Amino acid sequence: MLKRASRLLVPFALLLPALLPTLAGCGAAAGPQPHRGPIVLVTLDALRADVVGALGGAPGLTPHLDGLMAEADWAGRGIAPAGSAAPALASLLTGLRPWQHQALHPGQAVLAPELLTLPEALAPAGYTAAAFTGGYWATARFGYAQGFTQLESLRQGKAAIDALTQLEGPRFVWIHLPEPETPYIRRERMRDRVARLGGLPRALPARIERAQLEPYFDPARPLPPAKLRRFRAMYRLNVAWADERLGRLLAALRASGQWDRTLLVVSANHGTELGEYGQILQGGSLGRRLIEVPLAVKLPRGSERRIAPPRAERVATARIWATLVEAAGVVPPPAVAPSLFRQGVPAGALSELYLGNGTNQFSWVEGDDQLLWESRFAPAEPEYHRARLELVVAPPRVPSGEPPARLMGRLAAAFAAAPPLTGPRAARPRLVLERWDASPRGSQPVREPARAAMLARRLAAAWNAFLPTELPPGRELAERPVPPPAPKP
Repeated sequence: MLKRASRLLVPFALLLPALLPTLAGCGAAAGPQPHRGPIVLVTLDALRADVVGALGGAPGLTPHLDGLMAEADWAGRGIAPAGSAAPALASLLTGLRPWQHQALHPGQAVLAPELLTLPEALAPAGYTAAAFTGGYWATARFGYAQGFTQLESLRQGKAAIDALTQLEGPRFVWIHLPEPETPYIRRERMRDRVARLGGLPRALPARIERAQLEPYFDPARPLPPAKLRRFRAMYRLNVAWADERLGRLLAALRASGQWDRTLLVVSANHGTELGEYGQILQGGSLGRRLIEVPLAVKLPRGSERRIAPPRAERVATARIWATLVEAAGVVPPPAVAPSLFRQGVPAGALSELYLGNGTNQFSWVEGDDQLLWESRFAPAEPEYHRARLELVVAPPRVPSGEPPARLMGRLAAAFAAAPPLTGPRAARPRLVLERWDASPRGSQPVREPARAAMLARRLAAAWNAFLPTELPPGRELAERPVPPPAPKP
């Protein structure tokens, strides 16, 4: 079924080739044979790159992922398209940037039905699709059932393991692990693995809920060092558990007898912050620990295709979509991020964050340099973090100030009226150049105006690609209707 194009995507005529398999192998075109074996995509929630042993993290914390990365045809560091789940997952399933797919933030997180999802793009090549997902966002209520003949809650993973064990033929399977995202659970069987790395507090709670971390999303609220150590220790326990679950999935895939025939990709939707930039969790910035994630690609044995970027290059995880589609012999639409097979793609990865405390934020990562671009659409609200906490966690028994909905509504109205990248006409974006390094924070600001200006031009060019004009969000929604927002968690 053809999908309706929007003004943010490409004209209808350009979408048509994306829905047709190439003629490679039929005598009409030269090139690699289309892949007809299984395709498996495994994503983890909030797994940052620096905790993975194969990427310089603590040895022994992620043995299963480390083993896969050693065996993979390409393994390294990916750059997430966003620093929070709703827009990042939407980009992985559509290949589009957040501003293109418009699942921008928790209040606007539903995949529009006109978007071409990964299983829909693979269908013309004969692929059927099943998904097993954990967590809040990757569910049918947010549009993620599009193109899947089966979408189930992951739960303990038995159905996913059964699906992998019985895998054969042109079958696409997506599995989204909800760990190591909150809640952080003290899993005793993982304790020894983490304790061997050192620094594990003796007294740990059985469980840490997101609501316990949310107060420290406010960078002005001091986070006691002892509490931070507990948060980080519990996160590492969740990382170890996520790796254990990944190991079970990989074992099931091997047991299927289809390991050599399977195109397998493992990555994360985004990372998480544990105090490096003065905050906890996601959605407050686009710092390194929030957008740098592991990425492993295992090609089928004997594949004629090769991953183009060198392993040392950081690549946008949004490119996974076109990589899987192109491998199956389907031509990706021009507006999606290019496949990892594509030669000559300039280095650089764009990430986006919308509707903060009066700001939109953008990041361009190229080599070890990161250009941070902040566009202000409204003055900062002094009570923003108080209002956010009351909305996310629970309303106080005694109102402590302006109703949160009114304050957030004022920000939303200002956001809807201002161009997202350039901001109001009288404003100028704030630019900060950071250089990624081996420090605990992972980066340091540097003052190189010429380098910052060059990266800013590249960021703006990437954001404006395939975009007819930059419209304020309110006008954009009027041009491209989307379903009403689903309730926030």
